Amino acid sequence: MSAIECGKKTTAPCREACPAGIDVPLYVRLIRNGDFEKALAVIRERIPFPFVCGYACVHPCEAKCARIQFDEAVAIRMLKRVAAERGGRKKPKIVKRPSTGKKVAVIGAGPCGLTAAHYLNVLGHRVTVYEALPLPGGMLRYGIPEYRLPEDVVDREIGLIREGGVEIITGAPVSSAAALREKGFDAVLTATGAWRPARMGIPGEDSPNVIDGLSFLRRINEGKTPAVGRKVIVVGGGNTAVDAARSAVRLGAEVVQLYRRTRSEMPAGDEEIVGAVEEGVRIEFLTAPVKIEDNRTTCVRMRPGETDASGRPAPVPIAGSEYCLEFDTLIMAVGQFADAASVNLEGRENGTVHADEGTLATGRRGIFAGGDAVKGPATIIEAIAQGRKACVSIDRFLGGAGIIPEYLSEEIEPVPPVTAPRGTGRPAVGTIALKTRCAAFTPVERAYAKKEAQAEASRCLSCDLRDFDVAINDLLCKDCGYCREVCSLGIFMQSEDFNPGGYRPAVAINTDRCVGCLRCLYICPDFAITIRDKE
Repeated sequence: MSAIECGKKTTAPCREACPAGIDVPLYVRLIRNGDFEKALAVIRERIPFPFVCGYACVHPCEAKCARIQFDEAVAIRMLKRVAAERGGRKKPKIVKRPSTGKKVAVIGAGPCGLTAAHYLNVLGHRVTVYEALPLPGGMLRYGIPEYRLPEDVVDREIGLIREGGVEIITGAPVSSAAALREKGFDAVLTATGAWRPARMGIPGEDSPNVIDGLSFLRRINEGKTPAVGRKVIVVGGGNTAVDAARSAVRLGAEVVQLYRRTRSEMPAGDEEIVGAVEEGVRIEFLTAPVKIEDNRTTCVRMRPGETDASGRPAPVPIAGSEYCLEFDTLIMAVGQFADAASVNLEGRENGTVHADEGTLATGRRGIFAGGDAVKGPATIIEAIAQGRKACVSIDRFLGGAGIIPEYLSEEIEPVPPVTAPRGTGRPAVGTIALKTRCAAFTPVERAYAKKEAQAEASRCLSCDLRDFDVAINDLLCKDCGYCREVCSLGIFMQSEDFNPGGYRPAVAINTDRCVGCLRCLYICPDFAITIRDKE
């Protein structure tokens, strides 16, 4: 057990929600104390892209932050960016294990492939990354606009991986993973991403003035800015669609975005949607195109129908609701697929590589697959987590223990620090002037200043160090369900058994997640809940 684990009662909800398992409470406490360098070291223990994630992570950690029980989630992503910028003024020292004599090829220089390459290199393997595009980075470089993720940030992080000893060969497409094994590589990882655009299958989709979202963003990031005209329609509700819409605004267009579901079901990040609306994008919800002809698209209004396989109400067209919109360019961003056939591997119906869920091994010995190539379109942090997972499996295949070394900082405070009082909201993230935002691809967000970051870090509850008992008197509980409604930490569930009063009482589970907000205690009409601070 390392020093930082001493006294910890549980994995904090934020860390549990992070696919890469970053120790969020620890690095936030270090920021609170002004030790940005150590905070960055803690982040680097789990990911090689702290700057990238500080700018562009979708931060699932914030959705599970226990501070929501009091007011607002801690601004975890922005604190990561501050740690990277203030703690990253010195190049990190990469400690490598002795050479194993083994060679590994990685196909694809996106976040999954580069993460696996970095950690395999640290474990002593010789790693060569093959990238089909002119520059490494994958979706980081070609799929995210610079106003969200500057190119120099991507260059900096990849540069450190290269300096650590990973060879990256660009402009080198690979058509067969097995061929690399035949060339002498002991293992191969396929991390080719999901670049094939999805299609709606509507008439006119192949018109010359229709472009897919990823191609549009890639052309902009390559400096080949397309002429989109004055009126642009974007179809889709994911981050690619919103990025395309906001990019079109910066090219001088009036933008209408069509999404077939409701605002609450829109998969794009909330901050990105808000930013798009601020910049003038008009989003038409419950609307979908059904035909494209010349420079006009026929749209139909939708209504929510029965729940589909995704767990959401399936949109149903409303008869007689058709109307037309004119455009100069229509950007289709309704999803994308992986393409297992591109590297001659067995694939599923959706194009993803058929790989074992636990080990990421394919049906061919020594060949592994990870990231979007296996999961389909996902997030940066999920791709990084897949890269770590692939590294572990490949190292074991090559005879190693499959343990990625971690150099943890010493915990400064073994007990929870005093936190900011309830009702202390997080400071707003500053942005550049709206007029400037809409006219250039300059990064929109401004990082917190040092004191702002420390004040925000003080809002963290350090719930990994807190310890409460939650008990329910099942004879008193009448299962009103209020405790389940007010608790976002998943502590309460309904019992399968009935009490003598004929009710199915609430049951307290995961009680070590309790942070003592007492909302359940105050709302319980039966006085059936007891909470005790073990400290």
